[in-house]
Amino acid sequence: MAPAAMQWGSPLLAAVCFVALWVFVNWLLSYASGWAALARIYCARDEAAGIPVRLRAVHMGCQFLGQYRNVLTLWVSTQGLCLRMQFLFRINNPDLFFPWADISVTRGRRWFSDYIELKFRQAPEIPLRIYGAAAEMVCDAAGDQWPEIKMPQI
Repeated sequence: MAPAAMQWGSPLLAAVCFVALWVFVNWLLSYASGWAALARIYCARDEAAGIPVRLRAVHMGCQFLGQYRNVLTLWVSTQGLCLRMQFLFRINNPDLFFPWADISVTRGRRWFSDYIELKFRQAPEIPLRIYGAAAEMVCDAAGDQWPEIKMPQI
């Protein structure tokens, strides 16, 4: 039988491994989703301001790894949109700010859910899809600032 000091199951070691894994996964997802690429261009310089809209289902960039559920808040202001990740998931995910002039919008439907897709002029290869009622809440909060919606080509 091994002495207690030699056992691997130390609570401190388990906590350190958990934190290291948490940081690594958040870092990896920021690159896979395109968040890190957007942050190089659209990193927010000021604190989020405007009308907050909690996003329940969002898809960004990569088909499989870019899905966010209940961890994002979108702030709608007269200058543009600010996207913020919840505190525990903010590792390598700084706040993003998109000015209205850089945003184009299309509507779509996937399976049983309507969505709006935002594309950004300086990074059009990384779309942001907002699903469900949150999409309409964002449109309503933007009011007159909302860009003209383009219908998808069939």
